[in-house]
Amino acid sequence: MQTETLYYEQSHLDELDVSILAVVPYEGRPALVLDRTILYPEGGGQGADHGWINGVPVLDVQLIEDEIYHFVSDSAGLAPGPARLKLDRKRRQDLSTQHTAQHLLSATIVRLAGAPTVSMHLGDRFNTIDVDTQNLSQEDLALIEEAAQNIIREDYAIITHLCPPEDLHSFPLRKKPPEGECQIRIVEIDGYDYSPCGGLHLPSTGSIGALAILGAEKYKGMLRLSFIAGHRVLREYRMLRDIAGDAGRLLKVPQEELAPAVASLVEKTGLQDKTILILKEKLAQFEARQILQEQGHSALLAKVFADRSMDDTLRVGRALQKETEQFILVASMPELKVALLSSRKDVDLRPVCKTLLEGSGGTGGGGPTYFQGAFSSREAMNKFIQEVQSHEYFN
Repeated sequence: MQTETLYYEQSHLDELDVSILAVVPYEGRPALVLDRTILYPEGGGQGADHGWINGVPVLDVQLIEDEIYHFVSDSAGLAPGPARLKLDRKRRQDLSTQHTAQHLLSATIVRLAGAPTVSMHLGDRFNTIDVDTQNLSQEDLALIEEAAQNIIREDYAIITHLCPPEDLHSFPLRKKPPEGECQIRIVEIDGYDYSPCGGLHLPSTGSIGALAILGAEKYKGMLRLSFIAGHRVLREYRMLRDIAGDAGRLLKVPQEELAPAVASLVEKTGLQDKTILILKEKLAQFEARQILQEQGHSALLAKVFADRSMDDTLRVGRALQKETEQFILVASMPELKVALLSSRKDVDLRPVCKTLLEGSGGTGGGGPTYFQGAFSSREAMNKFIQEVQSHEYFN
């Protein structure tokens, strides 16, 4: 590797004088190779540092074939020679916080529930760990969250061990170390947890500030927990506070009464939806009888609705289908959709409708007694309707 790495030993550095050794394209992206760097490349479950070089944004850092590539937004003003590299400290702090919190959370789950973490993902908004169990209740998760918060409050030191020179087998590791590595980093939460990890971490658990478990769901025979830590907890609280405040104002209730107020609103809305559905069915039946009175002499009953959704349009079509053996065509002008229906058992709408649909540039399909088409323009839909009305099969 041409690049000297300083992000472990001098993690406090925010800026550094460097030399650009090469400007190279990699898979269509401009990248720089530097003589040394303070930017951590993605690895160990932790995302890459971001920053700037001579004011140009560094958007990604990757270790590729034993070389560290600093991917930049634009390499036009960059050339081999001296440069100034600057770290995005806010992102580094956030990523280190989430990663340290993940170690703490996984260790706490093992201690309290005996369930190891199988995999983890640190995201830009929230993080997840997959835990080898399905038996964590909400009470269990609350206890785990409280226990982790106690370790944060007691401010355990975060200690890094290098093996060698230290003996790898002298540590009670929470997970197996990687194979084939010349040197393995062991991250210790002062007697509480020991885990092989190449990521960057905080100096102590107190620096995490807070940890919150957002939820849990079953996933591939395990339990996937989502969590956040540090400033993200405050950000999440502010968002939920604002949402609860807005909801309380809309419902005209204090925040502590939101749950029963929402439950009451859902119940009322459900009753209203049922009432509306009943009224829509009655309206469809009434309109179906009107169409029969007006077009009862025709082999094809046709109705184009200028202001109806396809769902409401089909209600009329289904109501007609129950009342007559005539062919039925209904269309929704807003959605540019047409349906043909029949109650007869001796017909098959598909051959004729497919041919007419292709000729009109529409798409769709269906079965022997129901066929639906969709169109990209009103002209195409009207052409299809006219061809159906004039076709001998429907007359």
